[in-house]
Amino acid sequence: MRRIGGVALTVTGFLACPCHLIITLPLLISLLAGTALGSFLSHNTGLVYTGAGIYFVVALALGYWFLFGRARPKREVDDARPTCVPVASDTHVQEQSSMPDDLPATRR
Repeated sequence: MRRIGGVALTVTGFLACPCHLIITLPLLISLLAGTALGSFLSHNTGLVYTGAGIYFVVALALGYWFLFGRARPKREVDDARPTCVPVASDTHVQEQSSMPDDLPATRR
């Protein structure tokens, strides 16, 4: 999961790079023409460039950390999450049959 998240953040970070917005922003505005989102993008291009720049830096930093950061050591047993292993006991109890005793025996 760390690798998938790192790749996704790195790719979307490169796509949101402000230098690519010269081409992608007009394409995105033309695709969303006539919608509220298209109107917002065309009237607030400075905000879009600022948001894309911040996302670019944060996504690349997190993508690098996910891909090349130190991996957490794997623990064999976690005390906070108990397992469902049955406890061994010396006494054995025989369970009763779910069939009543007064039923007639079937012929074989």
